[in-house]
Amino acid sequence: MEYKNSTLVDPSAYETEGICEGIPLRVFRDQALEDIGVIRAQQDWRKYVGPVDFKRGSLGPEWNFLSVAFPETHPARMEILAYFDEFIFLHDDVVEAVDKVKGDSQNDEALAACHEATAERATSMEARKATGRRLMISKVSSKMLATDPGPAKAALRLWGEWFAKGAGRENHTQFDSLAEYMEYRILDVGKMYLTGVAIFALSLSIPEAEVELRSQLCRPAWIALGLTNDLYSLWKERDAAEEMGEASVCNALWVMMREHSISEKEAERLCRQKIAQHVAEYAQVVQDTSKRQDISRDLRVFVEAIQYVLSGNLQWTRGAPRYHPELTYNARQLDWMANGVPEA
Repeated sequence: MEYKNSTLVDPSAYETEGICEGIPLRVFRDQALEDIGVIRAQQDWRKYVGPVDFKRGSLGPEWNFLSVAFPETHPARMEILAYFDEFIFLHDDVVEAVDKVKGDSQNDEALAACHEATAERATSMEARKATGRRLMISKVSSKMLATDPGPAKAALRLWGEWFAKGAGRENHTQFDSLAEYMEYRILDVGKMYLTGVAIFALSLSIPEAEVELRSQLCRPAWIALGLTNDLYSLWKERDAAEEMGEASVCNALWVMMREHSISEKEAERLCRQKIAQHVAEYAQVVQDTSKRQDISRDLRVFVEAIQYVLSGNLQWTRGAPRYHPELTYNARQLDWMANGVPEA
């Protein structure tokens, strides 16, 4: 994989907490592009859908999510992906805060918009304006299809599948074991949505014959990612469950506490142990896959790229106001949130 759009971060500049060893951290060269896409999505959400809470989604004062999770994103695609990624975070917060019927209805809206975007037929703008979510997805999908039709269609199909099978649809399910929960979490966190992001960000075309292999190779990465997110977000999901009056919480730590009758502290220790285990497993997958000549070049690039989701997500999560309400954004982000982003 050729590195042109990112820089390697000195390991002395960040802390891995012992759960992401052996995976380097890279950062996109111009994080302002992600700022712009995110803040424009917040503005459109506020205009077309509803209020935006200050904690919001993918920005951080030092690291933005996409900039460290997908550091080799083509520069012309960063703002487009940032817009959609912020839409996903805002959508996720709404689905998390409502009952299953309402959540499924909102996911169905987004699913229909993804199908509409990839359909081989024209769709009137009036139909697209039926809901705010459809308008926002139409806006981003039009730009994607104009930029790179093949990867764009592949990404939109995967995102449609995510809205159908993941996207918090099982938030209200009480899982009896971590193994059962992680099968859902793999779908919810990475197998579809983030795969689509990578395909469009890097302009990849992975043969249909390699789709199942792609899933198998990346399985330890998606497990590590889901566990890492849950490690830092238990309070968030617990608050949402309490507001809904539900006894169960959709989080790996909560599932382990029930399954093994252990304390939250013990569940956190076990979670960290499992994260480190799966990160190490994926680091080996990356090394082994880089030497294979029996698979496509784009699958090798994909596997190599996904390692940065692990290191980048950890650093973003550790400093994101989304998971740390006591933190705030940097001066540029606060200025653009208050006064609007600069015009191109």
